[in-house]
Amino acid sequence: MKRTMMSLAAAAMIALPAVANAINVKVTMTVDNSYALFYGTGTQATNFVGADYNWQAVETYNFDLPADRYLYVVTASDLSVAQGFLGQFENLDSGYKFYSNDPQWQVMATGLGNTGAPYSGSVADLALLSQEIQDANGGGNVSQGWTGLTAGPGNGSDPWGSQAGIDAAARWVWYSANGDTDPTSPGFNHGEWLVFRIAVASTPTEPVPLPGTVALLGAGLAGVGLLRRRPAA
Repeated sequence: MKRTMMSLAAAAMIALPAVANAINVKVTMTVDNSYALFYGTGTQATNFVGADYNWQAVETYNFDLPADRYLYVVTASDLSVAQGFLGQFENLDSGYKFYSNDPQWQVMATGLGNTGAPYSGSVADLALLSQEIQDANGGGNVSQGWTGLTAGPGNGSDPWGSQAGIDAAARWVWYSANGDTDPTSPGFNHGEWLVFRIAVASTPTEPVPLPGTVALLGAGLAGVGLLRRRPAA
């Protein structure tokens, strides 16, 4: 019995690092016209999360993923009027928020057209997305690998208006295939379908602290002040 308990304890100790390395992330997003959300490793899409075809509806997702995982957003537009990806991302463990226009995001253009993108968790769709990820890793697609996105107007701008649940600081973004400084309009085929990705453990270049984090920081500084004012014994 004692040996069994020791074995269980050892197993628990081995499992602890995996739990500790998990990151809680909250994602609030929309895409004009549609998207499918996946996560996986740096070389493979392993899990399908969901898809949406209505840019006027903002969706929220919560993840508890290992730090070495990536989020993948497959996108396609109707090549008419406008196209864009708008999002807000909160690391609930570190206590910061960042947006779709953060340069930590990467994008790649498959050049396969704006139809036929992987929008399900089928074996075929996971295999297709994984192949495109590997092609991008090797620089072998239309965008010659993963590249930086191009930011357009902020949340609240025409033709979309304000998207509830996403801060005004967030900007609509897309891949620019023709050097356009604002590839979100007019409608244009920028090498679709596209894939945006970001590492779960990414740190934003200009983090926006979550309200609770600011309050805790303030309380901590106040405590430091009290300690400094305490008279010597």
